[in-house]
Amino acid sequence: MKKILLITFSLVIALASFAQESDIEWKLFPSKADSLMAKDTVKTLDRAAVPGKVSINKDERIDRVSKDLAGGASQRPIVKGYRIQIISSSTKATVDSERGRFMSHNTGESSYTDYKAPNFKLLVGNFRTKLDAQRFQQQISDVFPNTIIIADEIELPKLD
Repeated sequence: MKKILLITFSLVIALASFAQESDIEWKLFPSKADSLMAKDTVKTLDRAAVPGKVSINKDERIDRVSKDLAGGASQRPIVKGYRIQIISSSTKATVDSERGRFMSHNTGESSYTDYKAPNFKLLVGNFRTKLDAQRFQQQISDVFPNTIIIADEIELPKLD
């Protein structure tokens, strides 16, 4: 058993010493001659050359969508005013059902769903004065008794 172990050990040492005798020269860092970097292209640019031209071909609908998202011509001016909060809930489904109930009464006022984490709020109306908001609050108090008036930025009404 000792002979087999001795032979195996000497064979491992012989192979290890043979593996280290190679022609490869190992370096820690490449020298400048071995560098893969190309010449400095900024220094070799010809400043007198004619500048290139770029043409952009895009669909005209992209500009329309960008303008709408930025609030361009499609959005009415915004001023300080008041809205009435009908419900505040952490689930959007609850707010949507209340919105449907409000729309079924056909009051003619706009409704908005506002999300400020973690609650969804149903806001209605675009009232310039608090007195106008209080009048509308009285009109809907039979159906929606727990409403509050909120100062908010509102859209100006359309001019006929």
